[in-house]
Amino acid sequence: MRIALIGWQSSGKSSLFKALTGTEPPYGEEAYQGMAEVPDSVLDNLHRLYPPAKKIAARIEYLDVAGLAHGDERSGFKRSMINHLQSANVLAAVIGTYLESEKPLDEVKQKVLRDLEDIEAELLISDLSVAEARAEKIAQMKQRGLPVDKMEMETIQKVVDHLNTDRPLRELELRKEEEKAIRSFGFLSQKPLLVIGNADEEQDCAEMEDVLREDIQSGNRYVVVVNGQLEAEIAGLDEEDRDMFLEEMGIEQPAAFRIQQAGFTLLGLIRFFTVGDDEVRAWPIPKGTPAVEAAGTIHSDLQRGFIRAEVVPSTDLLELGSLSSCRDKGLLRLEGKTYEVVDGDVMHIRFAV
Repeated sequence: MRIALIGWQSSGKSSLFKALTGTEPPYGEEAYQGMAEVPDSVLDNLHRLYPPAKKIAARIEYLDVAGLAHGDERSGFKRSMINHLQSANVLAAVIGTYLESEKPLDEVKQKVLRDLEDIEAELLISDLSVAEARAEKIAQMKQRGLPVDKMEMETIQKVVDHLNTDRPLRELELRKEEEKAIRSFGFLSQKPLLVIGNADEEQDCAEMEDVLREDIQSGNRYVVVVNGQLEAEIAGLDEEDRDMFLEEMGIEQPAAFRIQQAGFTLLGLIRFFTVGDDEVRAWPIPKGTPAVEAAGTIHSDLQRGFIRAEVVPSTDLLELGSLSSCRDKGLLRLEGKTYEVVDGDVMHIRFAV
């Protein structure tokens, strides 16, 4: 999963990036990437059953994209920046509220909504320029008597018409064949949007989150409010001091965990696990993935030669302590290709190639 951080200059994106990845982006880079492991208590507990094994968590790539300048005319993102953003699975709009800490919460909310509207406008303008250019190209091809893809032509026009109503493509319902026709364009306003309010220590993040959700959160927009500067300082501590500091500050989960979970929610991801003496690993997959396709995330040979999957819920494995005990209790099941993997499943793939 790849999450791109976008927002205005001085929104605190760089501090947040440091909190998420433990690294500080260099000044002046148009886009800077960093990796982070997804915290997973289930994976940690499974690893305790196989202590010599290597523990491999799911990973997220974060991209810190250069900030937009306030006061500039709305013109969309630069082509080079669009290329970076198109590769992201989720766009995260970082909106700084820390300068508004003395203002009533309702005023802070209005500020967030205005900034978010402007960011959405930049996404829409970028998409509209791409869609209109393609529509014009198709019209020229048609005029010259060249063959055109009718589904693409009709869907692109549908996209242009929708964008001209000042609404993101996240709100446009498309059939599967229409989705396929425009998939290669990587429209930015079609991507799930994570809205991150960047507060200061004086602001109640939980209260602000509740207020913002009323106006912002929907099926493909999610809201998280964090203290980026404080979280960046926490990220620099060793694990023992970090846990102690979080407890003292009354922070139940660090920003990295909450943002990663929000990304999973927006993309409809779950995870399954593989365990053994050599490796204990978490594998993120879309919810509803059949066992044969889940096997393919491990290795293409496992999907090609899939026979059966041995499956047990991680809760049962952790309770009984071993796969053999789960088998003796009748909890280790054999599932076929069409079995839909459930979040937390531990799987062993039987295959032959």
